[in-house]
Amino acid sequence: MVIPRGVQRDLPSDGGLVASPVDHHPLTCNNGSSPHLSGQGSRKMIPTKLSLRNFMCYGDNVSPLDFQGLHVACLCGNNGNGKSALLDAMTWALWGKARAKTDDELIHLGRTEMEVEFEFALEQERYRVIRKRTRPSVSRAGHPFLDLQIATGQGFRSIAGNSIRETEQKIVEILRMDYDTFTNSAYLLQGRADEFTKKLPSQRKEILANILGLLRYDELEERAKSYARFGEGRGRVLESEIKAIDEEVVHKGEYETQLREVGEAIAELEEEGGRREDRVNAMARQKNELDIKREQLREIEGRIKQAQETISSFEGQVGEHRQRVERYEKVLEGYEEELGKVHAQLSDLVKVGEGLVEKRELAQQTSNRIHLLTSTNARLKEEMQELRGKIEMLAQEEAKCPLCGIELGVEGRERIMENYEAEGQEKKNTFRTNEREVGHLESELKALNGEISTLEGKIREGQAQCESREETLNKDHEEAEASLPREKEALERAEEALLRWQSILEGDTKRRECLKVELASFPELEASLSSAQKDLGEIVGRLAKARQILGAVQEKLQRCASLERSREEKRADLENILKEKDIYEELATAFSKKGIQALIIDTALPEIEEEANRLLARMTDNRMHVKMETQRAYRAKREESIETLDINISDELGTRRYEMYSGGEAFRIDFALRIALSKLLARRVGAPLSTLIIDEGFGSQDNAGRERLIESINSIQDDFEKILVVTHIEELKDAFPARIEITKTAEGSMITTT
Repeated sequence: MVIPRGVQRDLPSDGGLVASPVDHHPLTCNNGSSPHLSGQGSRKMIPTKLSLRNFMCYGDNVSPLDFQGLHVACLCGNNGNGKSALLDAMTWALWGKARAKTDDELIHLGRTEMEVEFEFALEQERYRVIRKRTRPSVSRAGHPFLDLQIATGQGFRSIAGNSIRETEQKIVEILRMDYDTFTNSAYLLQGRADEFTKKLPSQRKEILANILGLLRYDELEERAKSYARFGEGRGRVLESEIKAIDEEVVHKGEYETQLREVGEAIAELEEEGGRREDRVNAMARQKNELDIKREQLREIEGRIKQAQETISSFEGQVGEHRQRVERYEKVLEGYEEELGKVHAQLSDLVKVGEGLVEKRELAQQTSNRIHLLTSTNARLKEEMQELRGKIEMLAQEEAKCPLCGIELGVEGRERIMENYEAEGQEKKNTFRTNEREVGHLESELKALNGEISTLEGKIREGQAQCESREETLNKDHEEAEASLPREKEALERAEEALLRWQSILEGDTKRRECLKVELASFPELEASLSSAQKDLGEIVGRLAKARQILGAVQEKLQRCASLERSREEKRADLENILKEKDIYEELATAFSKKGIQALIIDTALPEIEEEANRLLARMTDNRMHVKMETQRAYRAKREESIETLDINISDELGTRRYEMYSGGEAFRIDFALRIALSKLLARRVGAPLSTLIIDEGFGSQDNAGRERLIESINSIQDDFEKILVVTHIEELKDAFPARIEITKTAEGSMITTT
């Protein structure tokens, strides 16, 4: 069977089935082997060191986790201490993915940045991945960072790409494993061990198909069906086109008769058109001669218009020059008189200035009086305060004379207090009188200052006006003396030019009248020429239409010839399309769930059963055995079967379906199948499992079940370079040779290796 190119380029080439469109059959792997998913390559990724800072529940003082020397280890600690966070740190460093929806949710509470540094060995090389994240703020966006390094003799050297996306792609290429493959193989996520077994039998096959990457064949099946439908539709179109060609080619004889008749009509029209064209040409020559004279008339009229405009311009210039001459003469005659007026105005301003000096002196005297009264009141206020103090002192029972120091009696104190109070009242009256006088003087001073300001403004304004007027008079006088001779000469030249253009206008006006007489017959000639051209146009139109018909008939004959050739090509295309449609229909059947997909699943199931039974035997003392069936007979019709994926378990009680088991037994079956599927997926992508991380609860197992599960884990330790078991159950901590203890402190979670 030949595979059409449209499907060849869509066949899988990612390490699964089918690589290139030419060199491989769709049922071969990209290494030329059968679809059986045996191990490929030996690129084993082994973690060696994990350092993290401000990641989730870990702060900035966490000791690095050194994996060297660890083979089978227990990652333990209470729930919420951060066991799973260590695994999130690994996946976030390598693929930028963890349980959180956004990277910012992974940053330790209260911190602005985080960093994870993960080292691993791969074959003979050592690599280090450093990923950082800065939390966004109001002034800047969050900043990601990713670096990929390789160990050399001089230390680690960066081999990162030009962008984070390129660097992440490099990591996937080096590991031969992306995040989804890792979490479905090397990393048994908590709560997902039974993700495969708990599904309905009809859904398990779909999940297995997803794990094996068979969804691509569903796409290929639909694409092949689409191509087949397209071919069927295209075939119907070609058949319709061939039928239409046959219907059109039938008229070929009619087209040949039309071609001959139209050719004869064109010859007659060409002869008649020649005669009418000669008549039109003769009349056109006469019209051309008159057109030349019309052009001359337009030129003369243009010159007349120009002369009129120029005459008008020179008349304006003569008027302007005459006005300027008169103005300059007037300025020279009145200069002395106007200058005298300015000097008289300046004399008046001097008198106003004398009054201004008197008001300034009066304002200064008033200001001095206000200052004197204000100073006197300040002194009176201090003296009144001093008297008040003396009166308060005399009010005491044992007051003494302020002069001689002898104690005063009641009458003496009262007499002195009366004298002090009288003196204080006198000073108070003087103080108030001074305040009233200050208020009155300040009002007078304000009025004087207003008058002074007004007089100063009037003087400044008058002086400025006089200076400006004098400057203008001098400037106008100088301009008049300098410009008057030039303006008189310009006036004479403008008057001479005006006379010259008036003479030109008179000559052109006479020539215009002569040309108008000669062009009187132009309208009649133009009408006759238009009629002749219209008759010729009709002939030309009929001739063009006939030639158009001739061209159309010729095109039809050419089309008939082309259609005859196209008909043969379309018949050949139809034959090829129908053959290709049959091929696409065969491919659709081959790519369907009952075709290649069923073959691949049937080939992979024995490998899954073998690995699962090997583990299940260790966990149950050879008591339980797994068997998976992909087809089941219809109850109503025994001769037919349905696609399914039943999991049957054999034990000492017989064979029962998986759904009949629960608790510890179901968990052991889940665990065995999960490990088998993980190994299958890892081998399929060319990255055999070297590290196994089990983040699953053991709470469903009794003591015997836990012991067998631990024995099973220990029994497969030779299959892995490292096995990491996550648990919070206290009695399981000592069941493994090494232990990584996670404890939570006020500064964040801490790591201890024993």
